Amino acid sequence: MDEREKTRKMDARDGVVYIPGGHRPPPGAGETRKIATGGLKEPKPVAPGPKIGRRPAAAKKPARMPAKRTNYAIILVTTVFVGVIAAVFVFATVLNSVLNDDGGGNNVVVNRPGANGGGGEVEQPPYATVPTAPGSIGLTGLIREIRTNRLDLYIFETSELRSFFVESSSNLRDRLGNLVTLPQFSIGDVVELSHAPSSNSIETAQLSAQVRSYRDITGVGVDDGMLIIGNGRYILGDAPVVRYRGEIAAISDLDPIDIVTVGIFQDRHVTAIDISRSHGEIFIPQNETILGGIVEVGTTVFMPLAAEEMRLRVPAGENRVVIRGDNIQPLIFDINVNRGATIALNFDDLAYMSGLLTVRTDIEDAILYIGDRWHPVNEELLLDFGRHSLVVEAPGFLPHEQEVEIGEEAVELTINLSPIVITRNVIIATTPPHVRVYIDDEFRGTTPLQIDLEVGRHSLTLERQGLIGTTTPINVTEATTTFSFMLTQDPAWPVFE
Repeated sequence: MDEREKTRKMDARDGVVYIPGGHRPPPGAGETRKIATGGLKEPKPVAPGPKIGRRPAAAKKPARMPAKRTNYAIILVTTVFVGVIAAVFVFATVLNSVLNDDGGGNNVVVNRPGANGGGGEVEQPPYATVPTAPGSIGLTGLIREIRTNRLDLYIFETSELRSFFVESSSNLRDRLGNLVTLPQFSIGDVVELSHAPSSNSIETAQLSAQVRSYRDITGVGVDDGMLIIGNGRYILGDAPVVRYRGEIAAISDLDPIDIVTVGIFQDRHVTAIDISRSHGEIFIPQNETILGGIVEVGTTVFMPLAAEEMRLRVPAGENRVVIRGDNIQPLIFDINVNRGATIALNFDDLAYMSGLLTVRTDIEDAILYIGDRWHPVNEELLLDFGRHSLVVEAPGFLPHEQEVEIGEEAVELTINLSPIVITRNVIIATTPPHVRVYIDDEFRGTTPLQIDLEVGRHSLTLERQGLIGTTTPINVTEATTTFSFMLTQDPAWPVFE
């Protein structure tokens, strides 16, 4: 056994574990220790061994394990506490960003234009703070024109048009604060700029982040200098830039059926209106024969068809226009309308299915029957094409029956009903007989006369030579049977035996 092995065994025996490169005595090594009997025992001398990893007994320090355990606990508690605080701070920051975002580092949807605004989104662009040199004048303006080294702006603070020069020293930035060049600015952009009090040269110009965008919406209208988007009203003024596919347009070109993107500055001023889908026009000729007419354009436009000619705005592009009516087969037109163009429709292929009938009579209580259904008289009726049988009836009148042909042309009939006549058989007798009888100035025979007369009043005239004639009214009733009269001799005529 070599000296190193002996040293290991001695160290293990003395309670010391050998560690190459150095070792530390166990707790209590070299100190007086109690034994089971309660007495004291002198410390054991440590056998000399190799000096590697050994310290003199006088240099050994008491073990400090309890103190180390206390430090670890403090560090652990502190770490957990700091972690909780950091997590709460991060959560509060994120929550505040979501609830109160004013256009921070990303595009954030903050609102919608509402039920009447076509369903587009309001978008807030990212932004950075605009640097302004001390003593400089800060302005905000809408770019109306861009030239080689000049910006023509509508200044919101003063409602005026001004020109500012872009110098080589001008500091141009995008919404994030990154340096850009003039070609990266566009007509309709809003810029926040600064310039010296005595100069129109731009010191700093940065695209404003105070512009929100309503994207791809319809139903936008104009009323009394205000732009209406859903339930919101925004100032038009002289500032807005209106464009259709990059070309400058007019605010008068705008129609609620157009699809547009609208920029709003500070939630008040309209800055730019970009029309992505415009409109054209269809011309509908005059037609008074279509009853209950409706014009349909696509699936969104429905309006009554007027008797006079009509002009109707429709979306530019492919459209299906349908003309419907109570008495016609639907007319279908597939048309392609260019922006600002007018396409005329025609009714050459109009096919009627029914026509109009009007039955007139002066009897107030008259009723018109067509088939087994009754209808009022003196009103227009819509009937299918073809032949129809009709009957007109009224109390106290004979029924009137007739057939009528219904076609494209309206039919009008005037019917005079005949009253129902009630008669009674009566006898007209005279003394002397053989008297001529006139009823309502019509000769009806000589007495004694038996005749059927209508119930009611009549004029009766009796005449015979040598007798004094007479004219008298008679009233024929259901109970009347005989009218008797006695005539006297006319003194002017001689009496012959």
